[in-house]
Amino acid sequence: MKLLSRWIESLDYEYNISNRCTRYISPKSQCTKCIDACPAEAIFLEDGKPSVQTDSCIECGYCVAICPVQAIEGFLPKRTIKQKKLIIDGKKPPTVKELLAYYKEGITTIVYQTKNIDPIWNEVIGRTNIALHKLGEEPFQVTNNFEEIVEKRKISRRELFTIWKKDLQKVGRHITPAKWRFNHRSLNLAKYYPNHQFVDFSIDIEKCTLCQTCQKVCEQGCFEITNMTFKINPQKCTTCSLCQDICPEKAITLKEMISSLQSIEYPVYENECTSCHQPFTTLRPKQTLCFLCEKNEGKDSTDRLQQLMFKQ
Repeated sequence: MKLLSRWIESLDYEYNISNRCTRYISPKSQCTKCIDACPAEAIFLEDGKPSVQTDSCIECGYCVAICPVQAIEGFLPKRTIKQKKLIIDGKKPPTVKELLAYYKEGITTIVYQTKNIDPIWNEVIGRTNIALHKLGEEPFQVTNNFEEIVEKRKISRRELFTIWKKDLQKVGRHITPAKWRFNHRSLNLAKYYPNHQFVDFSIDIEKCTLCQTCQKVCEQGCFEITNMTFKINPQKCTTCSLCQDICPEKAITLKEMISSLQSIEYPVYENECTSCHQPFTTLRPKQTLCFLCEKNEGKDSTDRLQQLMFKQ
């Protein structure tokens, strides 16, 4: 009886924000995407970290779809899909990321049932088709031939058994523990489009001190800093912007954009500081002062300037 009780409890679920969230990794994270996307205002910050208020949560899944690091454990928004076609059903339209993932799953046609397509859906489909063009793919086909999908037709015995089998499999999935069925980790565009990147990285070598903070906090492993090179792999990036938020020198700039995959590599130089005579690594080949001495020299210059202004 206890085993049955535990199994029944396992079928229920609550949306939860895991420690993959960038705000759990660092208090300097500025991400509020889940909060902004929640129509029920069920996500709030508690000590700087987002939390789901289960009493208010309507389990729409919009927060799951918008989270750049797939930190919200739950289900993606339910969509009406028939015969490998996405049906516009009056709900909030998918994100561009969702549609790009659907496209690679073979769902390349969108069907609307009314006389005219919803303007909000039209705008999202338009942005998705622009993205598909940049990815070298054909655009989504949009049609209102809904009758063709729902039209009844005779089916063979083999098709009938296939339908029964799929229905049984669906039932089986629904009676497994909810956490086994969570699909929040399925929106990884890097998996679907391995030859493209969805972000443009820019490093200001005049500011970067090679402190390796970006490498330490990036869960995707986009950064690799050695004594020889500073490598960046943009294809892995989920545009969470944590590296940009946490960089102490504000040397990293991210811009969401689609382009062909290209790794970024900066040479690392080992110089000797002319002030303290200690070796240091830098991205600037002609840098003569280590970062500590450079900072102290800048501070001394500021102090001298303030003293002169005070005397005047």
